[in-house]
Amino acid sequence: MKRVLCILLSVLLLCGALPVCAFAQSADRVPIIHLYGFMSCPIYSEDGTRLFPPQKDAIVDFVKKLLPSLSRFAVNKNWTLFGDRLIPALNEVLLPIACDAQGVPKADTHVQFDYPTASEIRNAPSLRFIYDWRDDPFVSAAQLDDFVDYVTETSGCDRVALECHSYAGVVTLTYLSEYGTDKVQSVCFNSTAVYGATFAGELMCGKMQLSADALTSYLEGIFTHQEFEALLRAVVSLVDDLGGIRFLVNFLNDLFINLNDRIWAESIIPAFDNWLSVWAMVPDDKLDEAYAFTRSMARAGDTEDDRIFFEKAERFNREVRAKRAEILREVNKNCNLYVIARYGYPGVPLGEIWQSNSDGVLDTESESFGATCRPYAFSEPVSHPERLIAPSGAIDASTCLFPTQTWFVRSYKHTQKDPAMEDFTRALLLSPTQLTIDSMADYPQFLYYDKVFHDLYIDINQTEDIAKWYQDLWRLIRQVFTRWWRRLVAIFSVKQAPLQAV
Repeated sequence: MKRVLCILLSVLLLCGALPVCAFAQSADRVPIIHLYGFMSCPIYSEDGTRLFPPQKDAIVDFVKKLLPSLSRFAVNKNWTLFGDRLIPALNEVLLPIACDAQGVPKADTHVQFDYPTASEIRNAPSLRFIYDWRDDPFVSAAQLDDFVDYVTETSGCDRVALECHSYAGVVTLTYLSEYGTDKVQSVCFNSTAVYGATFAGELMCGKMQLSADALTSYLEGIFTHQEFEALLRAVVSLVDDLGGIRFLVNFLNDLFINLNDRIWAESIIPAFDNWLSVWAMVPDDKLDEAYAFTRSMARAGDTEDDRIFFEKAERFNREVRAKRAEILREVNKNCNLYVIARYGYPGVPLGEIWQSNSDGVLDTESESFGATCRPYAFSEPVSHPERLIAPSGAIDASTCLFPTQTWFVRSYKHTQKDPAMEDFTRALLLSPTQLTIDSMADYPQFLYYDKVFHDLYIDINQTEDIAKWYQDLWRLIRQVFTRWWRRLVAIFSVKQAPLQAV
């Protein structure tokens, strides 16, 4: 009898445990952890003041300090005096978020991140991991590992799914290199800087040459998919026709020619040179040049702090940068891996890099782990659709590290967030098995974001019709009129309301 009771109790216990196991292994309940990149969360001082992005008062104060100097410069053309005013004002904004000489964020600055409660994890299994985006990638990776442990223990799931964006791709790759994939079911590198950011290389090499064409194209790209796109484009075109953009470009280029050494030595390098995150994003082919340039203006490398900083930077170069492909291939063996790149916009308007195909911030070639990309304005439609070739002919995915696990989205900017992209990444991350471009009918390799319907569609290289500028202007006037009319009606209604009896 005792044996029978023991068997019955064992069965009951087993049955009671099944829902927990089912929860842990159920693919649609795997917690998704989202990681974002540079400037994705504010930096605060010890007393809670927001240091970055600068608060309104700080911006107003910066402008107040600079305007008189600009007025005097317009008369005397004295770059030295203008620099004496510009650099201190710039440093008041930048230096509070600088790291110390060892590459550690200063003790009186921090980000704010409280771990979600158990109920929050159960009710909303799509979570955000916040980290200090100035810090050493290895420090951020260790913090991510602690958070992953917390989420798995709290949720009852054995594994999590990771979606990383921009610089967070570097943090995620460092995490995977250090801690492996035992706790990861799937990972999606969504427009990441794993293979570097060209603008970071230009910045750390002291290259800030602009061109009117680059700035015009960049502004037009920024306004693409905005509510009043046609009107904004018309304003940019008008300013360009009147010589405004060329005047601005010439002024900035003259500024960098005359004050280049001072701006870098007294402001840019003191603010950013000790960010190990910036150095982790400098492209391989610019690393030596960037080191030589910054070292010529900054540290000599012979102090204890310098030695510690260089050891940290070299650790990343040795353990992650030099082994990217090897790490990624190992990850691909052990869990589901996906890559998403975006294109159709000019690059950051510096030097010649603005002509590269990009999402407005990062190059498509880097985001895709090696696709062959034509310049952003290139279009020679493919008459017969070819496998791994974009309909516009601008992208050849065959050279990617993972050709059939890489997707390309046209006309979707780097900083854009949209439910359509969230649905796409969720479908990838929650699949219990590895998906490819051949196994997702709704999401073929080349997609297009439609700004009217706010959705992703199969890219057939169709160009969209942009409204006329006067149509946008008329729509703007109607919106402003309607808003003010409603406000007047509300004010009038309050004034006419009868007094309530006391």
